[in-house]
Amino acid sequence: MRKLLHSNFIRLRNSLSLGFSLAFFLLWNGIMLFSSYDVMLKLESDMPLDSVIFAFLFIIGIVMSVLISLFIGTDYSDGTIRNKIIIGQSRNSIYAANLVTCAFMGLLLFLWGLAVNLAVGIPLFGMPQMPANTFGLLFLDSLLVIIAYASIFNVIGMLCSNKAHSVMICILAAFVLLFIAIFIYSELAQPEMYEAVSITNGESSLEMMANPNYISGIKREIYQFFMDFLPSGQCSQIGNLEVPHPFRMGIYSLLIIIVSNILGIFCFRKKDLK
Repeated sequence: MRKLLHSNFIRLRNSLSLGFSLAFFLLWNGIMLFSSYDVMLKLESDMPLDSVIFAFLFIIGIVMSVLISLFIGTDYSDGTIRNKIIIGQSRNSIYAANLVTCAFMGLLLFLWGLAVNLAVGIPLFGMPQMPANTFGLLFLDSLLVIIAYASIFNVIGMLCSNKAHSVMICILAAFVLLFIAIFIYSELAQPEMYEAVSITNGESSLEMMANPNYISGIKREIYQFFMDFLPSGQCSQIGNLEVPHPFRMGIYSLLIIIVSNILGIFCFRKKDLK
């Protein structure tokens, strides 16, 4: 497996897609930071760096879907995976080496994005204000959810021999997960009460009214479960600094990592590599 990892990391060193991904995050984070700084100046108010420090996690799943599907798809299109088996490498080792490589790419993107936000954001907004233990929990949850993303895209890439199909499926999966998270977040964000104008005897007044769109009870618990379970939901919560269940999210990420990889290895061992 060491030789497989060495080969994969040599490919990464010369990977244009990885270079473009890092450059994209540099540009994206820079735009987000300076846009937020401009808003802060116009409103003449203070905005802590905390509010944007993890914001790039919203799109990290999409970038990883492209990066991972291209990386593994090239292995299939070039016949590299079949050659690895011919020279005696086991399927388990091939799968595990690609998983480690995919997780490394995701973690590299995350650490790069975080480093850019700190390097550019601290001069603009000052030091982060959140407690160190809170930052540590969010950092750990971010690492786990990125590995979960890598596990999902690695499964798709390893089981789909066609590079174009692999890229399409991974990107589609990333967008579907993102749209689901956006929908659930918007539903959970509905306030329980809202102000409404009431007119009595020709005089208007503001009254607090119950919001009919507010989700409560078991339905809210189900929505919150999916928000905590889905990698896109976790990234949305971390990006917004609204993480009610940080330990639960970490457990869900570990569950996704374990189950997806067990399933992926089982199916890859039975896959017919033509």
